[in-house]
Amino acid sequence: MLNNFSRLFALDPSLTCSGWVLFDLEADCPIAAGTISPPGPSVALSERLRLLQSEATAVMKSVKLSHGDILIAEGPAPLVKNPASSTKVEQVRTMFETLARCFGAEVPGRINPRTVQAELLGLRGAQLPRPQVKKLARDTAKQMFENEILKASNCSCFSKLSQDIVDALLIAALAAPLIRRAEGAETPLRDVFESGSSNGRAIYGASRKKSKTWTENDLRKVSST
Repeated sequence: MLNNFSRLFALDPSLTCSGWVLFDLEADCPIAAGTISPPGPSVALSERLRLLQSEATAVMKSVKLSHGDILIAEGPAPLVKNPASSTKVEQVRTMFETLARCFGAEVPGRINPRTVQAELLGLRGAQLPRPQVKKLARDTAKQMFENEILKASNCSCFSKLSQDIVDALLIAALAAPLIRRAEGAETPLRDVFESGSSNGRAIYGASRKKSKTWTENDLRKVSST
């Protein structure tokens, strides 16, 4: 049993469709998941954000987010191609983080998307085309949590699972062992997440309770299946 934190709310923020996963840190699996989609760009930005905040609040109430829970969101990409879009996503990200704090949850920091790609997908060097990265992310998430995430999201088959939920699930998969290691070492969570030090294949590989250590070759094999 973990001493301090029991659940992780992992978030892939977006003004179009934000994916979220509630992850049980003791059982090491997702227990709830979903997406939040406000109206499209035909509606004023202020109204879209208002509706998004209302729905996000309802979701956090439904999962009873509170003290003992943690929210970790995917951080901004290292290279910003569209500053206007990035600014909007930052408003969404910050809104979720603020709401989580209002519910009493801990918000120690964020996870860089490139860290997820490097540590879980085995991708290093030049950035691959987006469709290829998304496919590898989906294949990896399926290999790790297919049965659990289908149950958590009430989805009938993995091919129908929202990519936004897949991305949130990988955030949870990387954040969970970091949280456990930080607690075991009595290290403040902010030192792990704010520093961007979610580095460490050793941190992730040794932490899964139900599977062997994942190597880069293992992950590349998943992408080819």
